[in-house]
Amino acid sequence: MTCVHLRRLYQICQQEGVKLSAPDLIHIVCPQCGEKEVCPSMLMDDVEAVEQQEAARAQQAATPPSASTDKFSV
Repeated sequence: MTCVHLRRLYQICQQEGVKLSAPDLIHIVCPQCGEKEVCPSMLMDDVEAVEQQEAARAQQAATPPSASTDKFSV
């Protein structure tokens, strides 16, 4: 179980929407208690997915619609 200090840190991150990211694992150590916590780097996956979706939407919005190649015969 994490110490009260690390639980407060997690609570602040959740309240403020702070996301942590690392290529591997995140190691957090409380110097007051000596408590060590290891978190997977999965914390940023949802944020990165949203950013990719927004980038795709922005690219679609910036791309002009293609001209119609239909020809009408009179």
